[in-house]
Amino acid sequence: MADQRLVVVGASLAGLRAVEAARKHGHTGPITLIGAERHLPYDRPPLSKQYFDASVEAVAPWFREESHLRDDLAVELLLGEPATGLDPERRLVRVGDREVPYDLLVIATGVAARHLPGIDPTTPGVHGLRTLDDAAAIRAGMDRGDRVVVVGCGFIGSEVASALHQRGRRVTLVE
Repeated sequence: MADQRLVVVGASLAGLRAVEAARKHGHTGPITLIGAERHLPYDRPPLSKQYFDASVEAVAPWFREESHLRDDLAVELLLGEPATGLDPERRLVRVGDREVPYDLLVIATGVAARHLPGIDPTTPGVHGLRTLDDAAAIRAGMDRGDRVVVVGCGFIGSEVASALHQRGRRVTLVE
């Protein structure tokens, strides 16, 4: 196992931890980390509140610097393009036009936010929150308009509603 090619699909906390655990437990072979987002692995929970605090500069909550991943952990980063296919018989992951071979595969992609039926998620002012880019789009539009509707009263929806309220918006929560 030590010198086999490890591919991790999902450049999230789970993906990062898989890479770190492999190195910690003696994996010396090549590791490739594939992420649909162009960003390094980052901490998602702050996106729903701290990232929206107007008194704080919007700084991405990275877990590790790129140099640490590339140099210290010897990870090949394929960021900004999602894995689009898997050929388990040939042991290949497709990323765009590229086929990435693997001996060991970890899939740590998480889940996507659900969009309401009949609502076009590309409509201006309509946002989901899962990624750093989603949070940046919400933050950029937080001071437009007076009223905001947040659909979903779970942890993330409540945190977003609280941050919007603190910025003086009239918020309606819908479950």
